[in-house]
Amino acid sequence: KFLAPLLKSADAMGGVGSKGPPLQTVGTIDVPKMMGTWFVIGVMPTPFERGAHNAREIYTKGSRDWSVDIDFTYNKDSFEGPIKSLPQKGSSWLPEKPSAWKVSPFWPLKLPYLVIESSGQLDADSAWFVVGYPSRDYCWIMARKPEMDDGLYATLRDKLVTDHHYPEDSVKAHLVRVPHSWTRDPRSGLYQRNAP
Repeated sequence: KFLAPLLKSADAMGGVGSKGPPLQTVGTIDVPKMMGTWFVIGVMPTPFERGAHNAREIYTKGSRDWSVDIDFTYNKDSFEGPIKSLPQKGSSWLPEKPSAWKVSPFWPLKLPYLVIESSGQLDADSAWFVVGYPSRDYCWIMARKPEMDDGLYATLRDKLVTDHHYPEDSVKAHLVRVPHSWTRDPRSGLYQRNAP
């Protein structure tokens, strides 16, 4: 009974079949440098993420080889909304084979996690990457900071269409910029949600 509503939402995500040529992932990824905090800057959301504010993921090395624990949290519907959590498990995160990466929000569901664009040094303060989905119904623009230059955001948005064959009308209709409100501690460098 507990899994029933979650599985119903997962079914709403549709199959993983592509609406165009297969998505091309980046060549290799330095997985250890991906660990740490990432903010969801833009998203074509799944049913779980609609209305998310302050969406953030924290990646830590998992207990198994090439596995990653993902702590995904967000405020539901507004900055004042309750903080929701959706822990996930990454598997098969081999540096030389990012096309095989999977993420599981709950057993037995495993979804593709395809990094299709990324900056150079993923452990840099200015780092970012983009995750695509084979059906092209979803995508995630991630960054180390809770904000992104408008020009860079527009470039990544446009590349979804020109380089990765996302339907232009779908991107225009469904890609949303996630609202964020954080303060960074000058000593630790960590971000804290601003009080509503």
